[in-house]
Amino acid sequence: MCVTIETRHGDRGVLWGLVLVAAGALLLLGSLDIVVFPWHVLAGPAVLGIPGLIFAQVFVGNRDQWWAIIPGGVLLTLAAIAFIDGLLPGLDTGWLFFLGLAITFGLVWRETGHAQQWARVVAVVCLALSGVTLFGSLLRFVIPLALLGAGVYLLSGRGRLQ
Repeated sequence: MCVTIETRHGDRGVLWGLVLVAAGALLLLGSLDIVVFPWHVLAGPAVLGIPGLIFAQVFVGNRDQWWAIIPGGVLLTLAAIAFIDGLLPGLDTGWLFFLGLAITFGLVWRETGHAQQWARVVAVVCLALSGVTLFGSLLRFVIPLALLGAGVYLLSGRGRLQ
């Protein structure tokens, strides 16, 4: 069974009402020890994610409000990072931050009909930073080893500079 919720202006109260009732019910069940769940895993993501969803709703409600994609995307990215850090502490999530920003600014560029060219530049830079951060541990060794190898090659006499 699939439930569809209309998101016209009058129905936003119903949608957010359902979200708040569900959150309240889960918290109450947790307080009564009926449902055991690591609530600390959801606390940070909820604090960041709920405002992010509100900004997303602003954009969905009025496509001319493209600026709402930026705070919505940043907050939802931070919520995802907080959730992953809560579930898997110690996992490096720096790359995920830049990936979330790349997606956010890519959406700004796409949703404005490519009118905001600066957003494409930011998206590409953030995507590159995500890749560098993700593979940073590998680059940490590759670059020094390449420099050492080039230096040894030059010192060996084979690569004499003239």
